[in-house]
Amino acid sequence: MKLYRKTIAAALCAGGLGLAMGAYAQPAPGGMQGGPEHMRMHGGHHGGGGEMRGLRALNLSEAQRDQIFKIHHDQAPAFRDQMKKVRASREELQKLARADKFDQAAVRRAADTQAKAISEMAVMRVQAQNQVRAVLTPEQKAKLDQMRQERESRRSQGQGPR
Repeated sequence: MKLYRKTIAAALCAGGLGLAMGAYAQPAPGGMQGGPEHMRMHGGHHGGGGEMRGLRALNLSEAQRDQIFKIHHDQAPAFRDQMKKVRASREELQKLARADKFDQAAVRRAADTQAKAISEMAVMRVQAQNQVRAVLTPEQKAKLDQMRQERESRRSQGQGPR
């Protein structure tokens, strides 16, 4: 059960990358977030977390937003493939748990497959974050780092994410 919880947590965190594409978009004039075109581009989902959430406050240029969108868009197919592997291995583990006879070797193979897919998603997420940082100006990076430190400080004080 502990492995299942860790898998879900890792998949949800990593899944934030795919949803984060809409999180960094700046509000359109008049305070509306993009409108119908924005919703179509991002599937109506807004979310994400960590570093991607903070990009909204950085006053990104149109060129920067385009570059960041491309980073996430280019990575999406590989990320989806890894998610499919996570799901398939989770289903295999569930099937093995229901089996009449325990097959440790098969369980280990499925668990290793799942762990490798989750690990690959973490690498992809960090790679995308690094590529996004490369798009930012030194001032934007400093502001992003400051916001991250403030968020971590609030979490350590028990105030939760903001």
